Amino acid sequence: MAANVGGSLAETTSYVRREPVLLVPPQLAKSSYAVLIRCRCVARLWHLAGRHGSRTHRYGDFIAIPILSEEVVSKASLLDRELCSLLRTQGVSIVEKDFQPSNRIHIPPPFDARIHPERAPPARVGTGAEITQVPSRRAAFSYAELFAGIGGFGVALESLGGECVFCSEIDEVCRTVYALNFSTKNQHGDIYEVRDRDFPSQLDLLVGGFPCQPFSSLSEQPGLHCPKGNLFLQIVRVLKLSKPKAFLLENVPGLVRMKDSLNVIANALSDAGYDVTTEVCDARGLVATSRKRLFFVGLRRQQGIENAPFEFPFIPDLGFRGVDVLEYCDITNDTILRINDDQMDRLSREKYWKPAHLAWPNTVCQTLVSHYGNSVSRGKSQLVPCATGNPRRFSARECARIMGFPDRFILPKRRENQGEMAHLKEQYRMFGNAVCPPLIAAIAGAVLARCNKMTGYSDHSCWVDRGRFAAVKLANEATLRQDGITEESSEADRL
Repeated sequence: MAANVGGSLAETTSYVRREPVLLVPPQLAKSSYAVLIRCRCVARLWHLAGRHGSRTHRYGDFIAIPILSEEVVSKASLLDRELCSLLRTQGVSIVEKDFQPSNRIHIPPPFDARIHPERAPPARVGTGAEITQVPSRRAAFSYAELFAGIGGFGVALESLGGECVFCSEIDEVCRTVYALNFSTKNQHGDIYEVRDRDFPSQLDLLVGGFPCQPFSSLSEQPGLHCPKGNLFLQIVRVLKLSKPKAFLLENVPGLVRMKDSLNVIANALSDAGYDVTTEVCDARGLVATSRKRLFFVGLRRQQGIENAPFEFPFIPDLGFRGVDVLEYCDITNDTILRINDDQMDRLSREKYWKPAHLAWPNTVCQTLVSHYGNSVSRGKSQLVPCATGNPRRFSARECARIMGFPDRFILPKRRENQGEMAHLKEQYRMFGNAVCPPLIAAIAGAVLARCNKMTGYSDHSCWVDRGRFAAVKLANEATLRQDGITEESSEADRL
């Protein structure tokens, strides 16, 4: 797909068609603007309409000063004599007019987020419907999900027709969310407590995102010296017991810099009977954020014969931005999401924070992390600009969309005696630790194409196309468009 130029002017202003302005004589423009600033009646740099400055402009014989709303100005005038006097001045009035865009709009530079464009398939006639059919009588393949979290792998693999025959997750809250969204019967907790006989005897695909904290760039990277760093040995255990045809594992890219740890893991997986390929892939082409992850793909060797090297597939760039996943109008539960005045004052004084860091409509969201929402006054969490008032945190649903989870994914309800903020941060943690389902679907399709004797489809050559199509479909279902796959996106794999 052609590289997206980072959003158009229409994307950044389409939600504002008309706007209220204070009309003043030219000689009063400077003093009037100062009064409006002091009374918090005009958009600041952290407001949707104030991103590019004041936008004060000529309107006939007057100067038009955009204001937040007539109601805001009226209420402020009751508390400020100077503003009250200004509103009574001859030639001063509040009117509503067409939105006047700034002449200082900055268009983000082009960025091509495609993965392996050299492997893009040739253009072909059709809508892609021929690769979306799934077997009606039985699953196309079986899979087991280790360290399942809330089921990011499951969302992707179910879209490809897979059936989960085993899953394991130690976190009770994550297991609850998993159960809300999947009907997998063979669910387990701590993998150390799972007996060998409880693992499936036959398996097509093993997937999992083994704990990444020991290898994350956000930690001190203790690596294999940390108990969590050795959890990959449980993956090796399952590989030896269930002997799946292939595996797909995920971890943080920081592991690449830890050569010794990476080699130990890769060698252990290889010794279990698999040809292992690794690559760092960014989900940016399929979601409205940049999220780089290291993927391990393993293909089981048949009678000691090495497989041809695995190739990660072409993945298109759908060009999603904040406007596709964030609600810039008023949303439910806005109060708990908004930062308060004290937090805003401290944030404004932060040396390294700028309004440009907000999640503007035509920009890509920052990488979501598990501790999102903490220390907002220190600029550690990206916020959403609002039309009026202070910026706000992402909602839980917005986090799901940013990560590529479709809106049908069920979010957990607040537990009894659980505070609103605690509930919100719990969901931040879960989505911050999750994988991006669209990217998983695309890669999994390429992995399944290399597996022999699948139980569903007979034509294995279509698995790569099927994976890419499922990825694009999931990606669209995780946006505010909610109109299914558009003509453009359904053909994204050919552009």
